Amino acid sequence: MTPNIKLYLAPWLLFGVLAGSFWGSTVSVPVLGHNTRITEQCITSTQTLLQNITKALAQETPFKGINCTRGMELNTATQMVSVCMPRQSTCSGFSNTDFDQDKCLKNIEKDLRCYGEMMLGFHPELLEHTVLNFAEIKQNCFALSLGDRSSQQDTEGCASAQRLTTHNPFDERVQLCKVLKGLQVRTITINRVIGYIHAGEYM
Repeated sequence: MTPNIKLYLAPWLLFGVLAGSFWGSTVSVPVLGHNTRITEQCITSTQTLLQNITKALAQETPFKGINCTRGMELNTATQMVSVCMPRQSTCSGFSNTDFDQDKCLKNIEKDLRCYGEMMLGFHPELLEHTVLNFAEIKQNCFALSLGDRSSQQDTEGCASAQRLTTHNPFDERVQLCKVLKGLQVRTITINRVIGYIHAGEYM
């Protein structure tokens, strides 16, 4: 395959992963019950997501000269931050006297799905070097823990991809940077929560 063909296909292949793999129907697996332990593969997948986002934000193209920390796009469609707080924690104004692993994981899954919905609103060529392993995380973190409940396509309350995009190429690059920055911050939290669940300290 020639370099030109590879360059043309790359963004569309990534777009296909974002549009289909994470939100497509999944094969139902038995629900293993409440508080199923998180696997090492899940930990590796969420760590890889954070590394990939950090690398994407460090690119000069398309983000050179853009400061996307101010106004970063933090998803507010879920209760992930509050329901995934460690037991007895009172950080950030939240108080969590109990920890429900199922509820926490469902909110993490929806959180990632919302960010995926946001990504669908951007032109594929902007995502060419942005590798978001959502499908891998879904398989490694949610298939065993949530079973067939992980296939639910609930995106109610997620920010509209159409609202986030713009016809101005520079503004679109700024908006993508803000979305990725918000996802980076949220993924740091997700990694901490997955580590907390894996350690079993709440049991």
